[in-house]
Amino acid sequence: MLKLSLYLHIIAALFWIGGMLFLTMVIAPLLKTIQDAKERSRIYQVVGKNFRFWGWVAILILITTGPLNLYLMGIPLSNLINPPFYSTPYGKVLGMKLSFVILIILTSLLHDFVLGPKAINSYGYSNFAKWLGRSNLFIALIVVLFAVFLRIAQLGY
Repeated sequence: MLKLSLYLHIIAALFWIGGMLFLTMVIAPLLKTIQDAKERSRIYQVVGKNFRFWGWVAILILITTGPLNLYLMGIPLSNLINPPFYSTPYGKVLGMKLSFVILIILTSLLHDFVLGPKAINSYGYSNFAKWLGRSNLFIALIVVLFAVFLRIAQLGY
């Protein structure tokens, strides 16, 4: 069961981060070639809404499998509210990873459900949404880095 949960966790992370990379590195440059600003915005809104649904599916899988993985590895979930746990090497890294996970979930909610809809009719909101989306990609990559550090801490290196 642990292997399946880890597999789903990794696939969901790959899908979410891959989608953000695709939007940033493929769709955004393509849209710069479209002269009509309204058409450019409309296309980005359609692509964004389609990705948003599947992105949130991935996030739900991640926030389900994350605690499940800990439980299946024998780490009591009660440790997450136990301050001494965060003084251990594993707890310190997990605490950092979870902090960035919470940050990215909150900023994704802001991006997808507040700024994104307002960006349709506002250049200012559009620029801020773009900046926040790219920041979320950077935060997601930091979460992956902490996932690597978590495995190293688990092995005791």
